[in-house]
Amino acid sequence: MSVSLILLPIGLLAAAAGGVAEVAAAGARAVEDAEAAAHRPVRVRTRMKDVGLLAAALRSLGAVDVTTDHGEVSGTVGDAVVTMRLTEAEVWEAHVAGAAGQEVSEAEATALVQELDGAYAAMVQQAVARKIRERADAAGFELTSEHVERDDTLTMVLTVKDHA
Repeated sequence: MSVSLILLPIGLLAAAAGGVAEVAAAGARAVEDAEAAAHRPVRVRTRMKDVGLLAAALRSLGAVDVTTDHGEVSGTVGDAVVTMRLTEAEVWEAHVAGAAGQEVSEAEATALVQELDGAYAAMVQQAVARKIRERADAAGFELTSEHVERDDTLTMVLTVKDHA
């Protein structure tokens, strides 16, 4: 069995606040047969936007055979093949299937996408921190300290340069 996940973008504010992917429950509804239940899409909120960072996030999870092609990123993470497709509505759809015919449960697929979302957030944080370091001086600031917290949150302290 494979599982498809529809990823709904959340604002950049949530990414800055360090929010994690949340499974958006559409409400309980009865499913008459197991086949219909197995192919019901799961909605997951995410902050993913950049294809390159998404591929890097997959690699950071240990993915092999990572490929990117026109709004699609795929790779094999452990026993699962993850394929991410960006729709015309700019919503990511994730499809998770067993690498060698193994079963993938909805819970396993959701957990994998949540882990990918966390890895993606770390990649975004690194990219933003790099830009701050590169641009601080030209913007009239001095980076006075950096500290990585236990939860991998990066705190940067900038001071305004004295131009007197």
